[in-house]
Amino acid sequence: MSSKTGRHEPCGCGSGNMYTDCCGAPKGEVAIMRVKDVNVFELTHGLADALSASLDASYLEYITADCSGASTKEAERRIAAIPEEKRYLTRVLDSLDSAFADFDTETAMLDLPHMQNRKPEAIKRYLEFRLRQFKMLLDAVEDYVEEKYPATGGHS
Repeated sequence: MSSKTGRHEPCGCGSGNMYTDCCGAPKGEVAIMRVKDVNVFELTHGLADALSASLDASYLEYITADCSGASTKEAERRIAAIPEEKRYLTRVLDSLDSAFADFDTETAMLDLPHMQNRKPEAIKRYLEFRLRQFKMLLDAVEDYVEEKYPATGGHS
């Protein structure tokens, strides 16, 4: 038997995904990660569906219009009216606060050898995915801050 994994066979890393949707996926520069992209890296069943269900309809309206090439102006107007405590970015920031409030790498590493349902290789890929998402968000916020709040002679 060949040691090479076929494109339509389960990936050898143990993720449960097909090879072409996992380690055999094309490696390229990621410009954006959408809700549907989460399914490839999903560790918690239903994560993408939960994310879609928890978004205000205005965000979904924006995504639909943007993907179809229609005007996003009405959706943008509705998004602007969403109270801050119900905004998507507020939820992301609150989740980070919750997740990292007591984060300790050494304690997390004590669990790694004992994980039964989440294999270390899949955890690594999932964290890499989240790191790329976080880096894209950080870059976007940095660009926004630089554009809206330009540095003034070295003083902030």
